[in-house]
Amino acid sequence: MADIKTGDVIEGVVAAYASGGEGVIKVDRFPIFVPFALVGELVRARVIFAKKDVAFGELVEVVSPSPDRVKPVCPYFGRCGGCDLQHMSLPLQHAVKRDAVRDAFKKIAGIEVEVPLPVAGAPLAYRNKLALPFAKNSRSGRVYLGFYERRSHKVVPIKWCAACGEWTGELIEALMSWANDFGISVYDETARRGLLRHAVARMLERLSLTLAVNGEDIPHADELIDRLKQKFGEFCLYVSPNTKNTNVIFGDGVRLIYGEEKPQNLGKFSAVISPKSFLQVNSEVRDMLYDGVAAALDGYEGDVVELYSGVGLLTAQLALRSAARFTCVEIEPSATRDAKELMKRLSLEDRVECVNGDALKFMQGLKSQDGASECAQENEQNSGIFGDTHVPKSNGGARILLVDPPRKGCAKEVLEAAIGAGFEKIVYISCDPNTLARDAGILKGSYDVADIRLYDMFPQTAGVETLCVLKRKQN
Repeated sequence: MADIKTGDVIEGVVAAYASGGEGVIKVDRFPIFVPFALVGELVRARVIFAKKDVAFGELVEVVSPSPDRVKPVCPYFGRCGGCDLQHMSLPLQHAVKRDAVRDAFKKIAGIEVEVPLPVAGAPLAYRNKLALPFAKNSRSGRVYLGFYERRSHKVVPIKWCAACGEWTGELIEALMSWANDFGISVYDETARRGLLRHAVARMLERLSLTLAVNGEDIPHADELIDRLKQKFGEFCLYVSPNTKNTNVIFGDGVRLIYGEEKPQNLGKFSAVISPKSFLQVNSEVRDMLYDGVAAALDGYEGDVVELYSGVGLLTAQLALRSAARFTCVEIEPSATRDAKELMKRLSLEDRVECVNGDALKFMQGLKSQDGASECAQENEQNSGIFGDTHVPKSNGGARILLVDPPRKGCAKEVLEAAIGAGFEKIVYISCDPNTLARDAGILKGSYDVADIRLYDMFPQTAGVETLCVLKRKQN
């Protein structure tokens, strides 16, 4: 094995891609991960961190470039930690994402699957949301906004974001001029002093802006509102007090200080989207994904159990695209309340039941087809767990389980309960191929992977959204 040390400059041909899109050089079988390097290129890289079995480098020079190398659109690419793949042609980006999903299933789950290229939309100006930390130039004292540098908390100043579009330039200019004109302080993580922490913006039909602050309110709010009016017209401005020493952006709540919350177009319907509500960042590809999930239901008109349902946006999209009936389970009480209100507004109450509860406890309640479930028994003892919604004693005839979990995937116990409940089909939406493959591996004794579809929800990055359909094995 090669003796690779921090500081070494290595020259070699890139042989493969890592799951994050980095190029991999091998020196006597010793892998060195190099961001922004393409397969087939002869490159020089400096080792910035070395372990006994792997090293990580930074690109010094591309000696022989690949024909798939393109000039990045964004002037901040390579410093800003937002995008990973702007140096790749779009066809290569799609192939790398396809291969990453296929390899994850093979290596992690031991499952050989055919994976198609991703369904894609616009490659730039696609994001409807961004979160920018405030920072202060130590020499000039000027406040600026930007993205964190890769693997650090150093903020790279930006004037706009190519992944989001031109509206970001207008927003950043307004926030910077306001903060600097009125001398508003920026939060210092070390000293734990200063006010401005993050600006979180979502642009759908109109702008929604939330300022996370180390305090209860913002000074000179009227002046900021006037500047935003000039650029955006109608918008909503929120404040989220966050006085904790944490990397979490929002505090416990958000407070509307200007504007009127109005429903915004989400494709099949309109809804009010609060700053804390989850919504896919790519509206165009989001609709493609929803169509794909509806197609996976394959005309089914029976009962579907949905876990991790949030405020019910996916549920409503599917209910409006199919004749199925849904029981959607969400642990956050406020999200369940919002989901119930949404179903009522869309006249879907007769086909959608919103349960406030823990996914695992609910699924454990579906294990037993006979007698009272553990979940139902507990509900009788403590109505606070599931609110006023009953928990079924069995899966109630539901043949399909729909899951859209966070990046960490499903708990093993949830999947084991799904096996025990006897669902015929599991429809799994994932933003992380590795945790999806892990979960498919847990299920593979009882379920076969029937179909996989990829959606390029995050162009110019290594991220990809995967729709995986698993069908129960026949005895």
